[in-house]
Amino acid sequence: MDWNFYLNFFAAMFAIVNPIGIWPLWSELTDDVKSKSVRRDIAYLIIFSSLLILIVFFFSGRHLLNFFNIDLPVFRIAGGILLLLTGISMIEGSATKLSERDEQGDNELDLAKQRFRKIIVPLLIPALAGPGSITTVVLFGASAETWQDYLVLTSIIIITFLVLFIVFESSYFLEKKVDHVVFNVFTRVFGIIVTAIAVQFMVIGLGQVFPAWLN
Repeated sequence: MDWNFYLNFFAAMFAIVNPIGIWPLWSELTDDVKSKSVRRDIAYLIIFSSLLILIVFFFSGRHLLNFFNIDLPVFRIAGGILLLLTGISMIEGSATKLSERDEQGDNELDLAKQRFRKIIVPLLIPALAGPGSITTVVLFGASAETWQDYLVLTSIIIITFLVLFIVFESSYFLEKKVDHVVFNVFTRVFGIIVTAIAVQFMVIGLGQVFPAWLN
């Protein structure tokens, strides 16, 4: 078992998913939901969907990209563009502006599903299951050689999102202690970081497609 390989994946997943950094965005998009159980259901839907996407790409990402004849550098560029648009919208404050927040439903799960559909972009895609995390799981999945590798790496993905769920669950407590203006500031600061990551993805992708550019 290559523990350096596992630790590198662990660090990469936590850096990209960023459970702490994503909290302001989550709060901005869901802090008006008064029911804790509805908000918990939204968190379940976000976590489950992200895990499903990443695990599918982890085990079959290379094959999916090959099937559609998409190279990883091109995927990085396309994902970087999408991430860049999200980062800019976060800086402008439009990423967290929902046109309609008053959901109507027969039960709490219906209410959670309605809000979930509204925040798929930008919270699920590209923030959690976006170009950064998908590229990471595809690259590490392609490097896994034994069933122990697959088991440990899958566990790391699950642990990362378990920590994220704990952060989501702690939102009520954190929001009572922190002024709402702070959330707006952190969302915009995180938007700058997301924009920088997006540019980095595009530069790396373009450098791989046109290697002479970086010489």
